[in-house]
Amino acid sequence: MKANSETALPPPPAYNEAQGTSASPPANPTSYYQSEETRNFVPDDFKYSTTVTSCEPQVRRWFMRKVYTLLSFQLVYSFAFCFWVSHSPKAQGFLNRNQWLFIVAAIAGVVSCVWLALAPRSTEYAGESSPLNPQTGEVEPSQETSHTPWYILSYRGQLILLGFFTFCQAYTLSLVTLVYDPKTILSAMFITGFVVLAITAMAVSDRFETTVTASNTIYYWLNLAMWLLIGIGFSSIFFGMNSTVDLIYSWLGAAVFTVYLFIDTQLIFRKVYPDEEIRCAMMLYLDIINLFLYILRILGRNRED
Repeated sequence: MKANSETALPPPPAYNEAQGTSASPPANPTSYYQSEETRNFVPDDFKYSTTVTSCEPQVRRWFMRKVYTLLSFQLVYSFAFCFWVSHSPKAQGFLNRNQWLFIVAAIAGVVSCVWLALAPRSTEYAGESSPLNPQTGEVEPSQETSHTPWYILSYRGQLILLGFFTFCQAYTLSLVTLVYDPKTILSAMFITGFVVLAITAMAVSDRFETTVTASNTIYYWLNLAMWLLIGIGFSSIFFGMNSTVDLIYSWLGAAVFTVYLFIDTQLIFRKVYPDEEIRCAMMLYLDIINLFLYILRILGRNRED
């Protein structure tokens, strides 16, 4: 009986028939077949709910493109605004007659910066069934989405706040650059651009990836150095600063923000989420602007000497 049942079984299919061709799946619906589309499929929850370094290569490229596009618009607008002010007597007269606007712009810039930096991510208050739209960065509407607090902005609101922050920074920067001659400003821009390109190339290189593990310790000392710079800056308002101390202060500030730029460039590609490109662009913008101001101060002091 056992021998008869074995001989009654159909013969196994041929190899080509069982595997199927690359153009079409096999006829048997229960066989395993993986097309090119399903092979490259990665769930959106994995793509947009993990850090950038854990995402697919196309998501990392998309994130990098978004960050540096926003950063480029911020820098171009800021320096274009400063160029317009430096060549417009009417704009210079308006700024000189309304010095109080400088204080208002500085305070508004600090408030908007803190808001963008410390506000929680909108996806933290979204339901699990509400995926992130990869094109807009906003959470898809869902009935299960919980009510978000007022201080958590949508993607469009973050863009508007980033534009307001950039305008405030450009306004205050234009008043600072009016003190220096155009040749000194162009020299500072050239040096800053060279340093930014070199630091960015180093930071995104895999050779320096291990420094991220020590970023908390480095940030601790950087924050101490920054508070030292703030303290010296405030004391100079009341007690003044001689040329030697001012030059040391400027070099220290340039070194601090150069390291800030290096660490922040590493962190935005390895420690943040793919929907935080606005916050990352703001961080890099602040590092570059502060580096430019300290380099400008060094060059201005050298020309005076």
